[in-house]
Amino acid sequence: MPLGGKLRPGGPLAVALAAGLVVRVARLLRDPLMHPDGPAYLELASALLHGKVLAVLGGYYSPLYPAAVAGLAATGLRLELAGRATALLAGLAALPLLHALARRCAGERAADAAVLVAAVHPALVKASAQVLPETLAGALLLAWLVARRAGVAGALAGAAYLARPEGVLLLPLGLWRLRRARLRALVLYAGAAVAVMAPALIALRAGTGHWQLSPREARVALLSGVPGATTLAEAALRNPAALLARMAEGMARQVLYDATALGPLLAIPFLLGVGAARETRGPLAVAAWFTALPLALNPSPRYAVPLVPLFLPATAAGLLALGERLGRHARVAAAALGVALVVQALWVSHPFDAACSREVSRLVLERYGPGQALVALDGRFAYGARGRALVPPTADPEDALALARRSGARLWLTRPAWIRPPWTPPADVRAVARPCGGTFVLFEVGG
Repeated sequence: MPLGGKLRPGGPLAVALAAGLVVRVARLLRDPLMHPDGPAYLELASALLHGKVLAVLGGYYSPLYPAAVAGLAATGLRLELAGRATALLAGLAALPLLHALARRCAGERAADAAVLVAAVHPALVKASAQVLPETLAGALLLAWLVARRAGVAGALAGAAYLARPEGVLLLPLGLWRLRRARLRALVLYAGAAVAVMAPALIALRAGTGHWQLSPREARVALLSGVPGATTLAEAALRNPAALLARMAEGMARQVLYDATALGPLLAIPFLLGVGAARETRGPLAVAAWFTALPLALNPSPRYAVPLVPLFLPATAAGLLALGERLGRHARVAAAALGVALVVQALWVSHPFDAACSREVSRLVLERYGPGQALVALDGRFAYGARGRALVPPTADPEDALALARRSGARLWLTRPAWIRPPWTPPADVRAVARPCGGTFVLFEVGG
């Protein structure tokens, strides 16, 4: 995978790597609250360390990130630290890849500007300290964009799918990109992609009895108004109008999430760059396809993170255009922008959530001891209490209690706002605590 050219000693890329490392480590040292999905990824990594490969390959969450976490944890790192370190290293690895992409699209100066922005970009820094696969998916997406050989690009497309299920979109996009190449290149690309994807696809087929890209397809079908469908193909055949309506609504939401992830400070440079540097529209087209197709089916703010680097070549071109207009004031403006981005990257935006999570975990651990099964929509509470997380499909009390009884769990945590009248607790369910100022209520089930 050529990066095109040698790094200049002490150049902007080296500065970006150093600054990116410092800011990401600083963010990590602030002990940010883990994402609700984080405990599930750590559980998968732990399963891999115990040899449960097939269960991870065919599970609900994509397997590549847990595999990378397990690899780092095998060296002796604590599992959570290994998860955060994996995200951090992937975030740093994305910087030289972004530099190569931006240099190809808009030239050396724009590449330097893009990588310096990426080093301190709030969304990228925060994702690099989380227990999530977004930075890994973003690095693979950048690597796919800069790869020149069909076989390498195909393998990267397959790896992107193993990191995030929507990465499968790179298979048709890559074939389109190679449409003028020889048949051998097309076959090599598709073959490499399918070969990398095959273990997960086969494990999913063995576990569910259906050929599908992800077990999430059934959930997306349910949210789209096609209950009972186990795959998106089945949902499309049953009720294509419902699926298209879901995509239209989801695309609008994901566009908003993408813009929020880029950030208001970079909105004007981005718009200027889109108009001024036509060469940057290639990465933007890839981001647009992701937003309009797979992400539209299941929109989320965190899914915008891998797309942020694709917006930065255009943003960098806009920053250079602004710099020329500002003249001698450009350096002051650049310094102010850098400081503002760093402040945003290190800012703890939801301190109550972190304090509440720790309060609930401490309550469960001190009152009931480690190893308790806790039914809650947020798995972080059980993780912090060194227990077992049981996540119900909805916030409905009946779903939660059914899961608790089925699993033999003693504890159920929910929000009073999620308990709608006229529901009242059954005789064997009683409230025992209202932590976080009454934001949550803890129930004991049975006995």
